[in-house]
Amino acid sequence: MCPAGLLIPRANNEQAVAQCWERFVQNDPLPRASVRDVVLASWRRCRSEAVDPARHSAPAADDVRIRQLREQHHQLYDAAQPVLDNLREVLRESGTLIMLSDPGGVIIDLHGDSRARHAGEIVNLAQGGRWMEDVIGTNAIGTAIAAREPVQIYASEHYCLDVKRWTCAAAPVFDPGRGILLGVVDVSGVKETFHGHSLGLVIAAARQIESVIARQEMDLQVRLLEQSMESFVRYGGDCIVLFDRHGRLVKSNGRLQAAREQHGVHLPLDIGTRIDAFDLGLAPDERAVRAPRWLRPEWLHPVRSRNGDLGTLLVVPLTHMPAPAHAAPRTQTSTGRPDPFVDVIGDSEVIDSARRRARRLATLDLPVMLLGETGVGKEVFARAIHQSGPKSAAPFVAVNCGALTRELLASELFGYAEGAFTGARRGGLAGKFEQADGGTLFLDEIGEMPLDMQPHLLRVLQDGIVVRLGDTRERHVTVRMIAATNRDLKSEVVAGRFREDLYHRLCVTTLRLPALRERPGDIDLILDHLNARLAAKYGCLPRHISRDVRAAFRDYRWPGNVREFQNVFESVFALSEGDAIDASLLPDEIRGPAPAPEAATNAPTALPCSSLENLERQAIYSAVANAKGNISRAAKLLGISRSTLYVKLANLRIQIEPPAKRH
Repeated sequence: MCPAGLLIPRANNEQAVAQCWERFVQNDPLPRASVRDVVLASWRRCRSEAVDPARHSAPAADDVRIRQLREQHHQLYDAAQPVLDNLREVLRESGTLIMLSDPGGVIIDLHGDSRARHAGEIVNLAQGGRWMEDVIGTNAIGTAIAAREPVQIYASEHYCLDVKRWTCAAAPVFDPGRGILLGVVDVSGVKETFHGHSLGLVIAAARQIESVIARQEMDLQVRLLEQSMESFVRYGGDCIVLFDRHGRLVKSNGRLQAAREQHGVHLPLDIGTRIDAFDLGLAPDERAVRAPRWLRPEWLHPVRSRNGDLGTLLVVPLTHMPAPAHAAPRTQTSTGRPDPFVDVIGDSEVIDSARRRARRLATLDLPVMLLGETGVGKEVFARAIHQSGPKSAAPFVAVNCGALTRELLASELFGYAEGAFTGARRGGLAGKFEQADGGTLFLDEIGEMPLDMQPHLLRVLQDGIVVRLGDTRERHVTVRMIAATNRDLKSEVVAGRFREDLYHRLCVTTLRLPALRERPGDIDLILDHLNARLAAKYGCLPRHISRDVRAAFRDYRWPGNVREFQNVFESVFALSEGDAIDASLLPDEIRGPAPAPEAATNAPTALPCSSLENLERQAIYSAVANAKGNISRAAKLLGISRSTLYVKLANLRIQIEPPAKRH
């Protein structure tokens, strides 16, 4: 007799189990406690799935499919390699096979004795073999997956006849944070190799793999937080929620209640809660289906590293206080809708002329090329043109051609099929052309597009057909194209760096945007606009801007144009004390040359008194301003890490919170 709850089978009970199996397949009653519970439960599942006990071997996947599965489950595969190497050393002379399967029971890695390999190939106990219970009956891999627990199966306990000469032990590997089955570690051999310690070895191996994955996930979490910290500072007045790549809530800035009141946002408050709409492991279409109604695409900001997406930042804009009385009102169009060009600030002739031409172009279904220096606001104009056009409710999708490698740009624009390359998402990914179908695609820095990619772009523009990387299916899209560049494309064509046919396709209509130095009369309007906007963002009153500051802003040439202007003013605004901004806070290059020093004397000069705290604040401000808002560069100037600078910036913002309002 064999105790039904026994974890490890008894080799001396083989004959009794064999007799029970014969009775079971003939639907005869079994002797009590003659078969272990885990085995009997598996036999019953096999019968309900109509598994043929005479099945000779497991089905097999080909080499291409094996490679695809390894890529799809690369985290499990990579984490398992050192663990399986150690297990192979322990079992070197045991005559067994050491295997790793995916969650579907397909063997994606196998090592072991050559004689055991040859014997295993007869029943497809080899790479590519699929060992789920519903196809090959009771076995350690399939039963461990079905039971979600470690299991050891010996000889006659197997369900199919040709597998009964084997013994195997397997343990499932779970995602440490989500409890999702990732795969199975298995040790198998002919029944003469049976030993009860095999079960303990695979359990230990599975736990080691889980520990490796847990460390990897922790490293990814740290990188995710580091990449997102600047956004938590930048959007501090809004509701910010950070999700990892599995859709788990990682961090929030505590403004969910305000987001719920203003936008109907309903999110859990508990860290670690998973939301399907943010799970990057799901196909984009599936995420879209599962997204809540309140979620707007423009609130989503992917957090990326060189190796792929780390997670998603949800930024829900909040209205903190009414706009100041002197702030420019949001103008409306004749239809009563907000004017899409409201963020184009200025009333100079050059900007007004550009705005008028943009309004005319918005009504035409023609490609538009925006020309202008870096930072003049090309994307602002592109969005306004889209929103002023007849398809304003359709998607607006932006891509910076100069910010991506050739390979990334190709997959971003055209999408890719499942298995197209290492790291490709399950189900593939729709490209920007598909995402913008029916709406507008904005290609910024089009002059940076690699020459060998330009024919592919031209074909889509001419035929309206997109083929994803690694796929053959043609997808028809209808997209309005807006492109932008700071290069002289005619010169690029002459130099052979830009295709002439693509140039003529994109430059059907053009719009030149003026540099900020060409419209100094707009500086004060932009200052007032930013002052009001930042006051709303940080939940405080607007700052008083001195005459010297306004004059310095008007006199500076602003090589980075409006973008540089915004970065500098936000740094000044955030780091200023009290309710005023004076010239002493400005970066040296904007404030102008310092007055010539007086002739040196032998008398000792008194150093100005200042606390260490003030000196540190000024040093931080100066570094951020000189780096044009680039936090990494500012940290290098200060000789501190980027994360340390984030913490100091956050502390400075806390120190400058406005005093409570008087009643």
